[in-house]
Amino acid sequence: MNYLSWALLGMVGYSFTTILVKLATRSGQFSSFVVLAIACIITMVSVIVIIYMRGDLQQLEPRDLVSSSALFAYATGIALTVAVSSLFKALSLGPASAVVPIYGMFIVGASILGFVFLHEPITVRKIAGIGFAVVSIVLLSR
Repeated sequence: MNYLSWALLGMVGYSFTTILVKLATRSGQFSSFVVLAIACIITMVSVIVIIYMRGDLQQLEPRDLVSSSALFAYATGIALTVAVSSLFKALSLGPASAVVPIYGMFIVGASILGFVFLHEPITVRKIAGIGFAVVSIVLLSR
């Protein structure tokens, strides 16, 4: 699969995730954090199986765990924890039709961060796309 296929699969997965979180927390039996813990356990086990089957762990050495790549991976874990915990909590408190578009603004944030930190080219088309994304989020979240 190419990157577009993976991106589409991820989009579909996240689309179902938001609805399933809403359904899991709707009755009040499970808090958003219990649902997140269950989801993370399933994710962790799945990813461990994947990296084991791919042989990714065989390539790592102890010094790799303190490399700059590792530090970025640790920071990724922190950022992802904040992002997903906040999403799950917001979904348990408010309507998915408002929460998801606002959360989806991460696309705009990530694009801007890509321009600033990764020095990706800024084009009129990209700026227009970001502008349309902002307008769509405002329209969807009201």
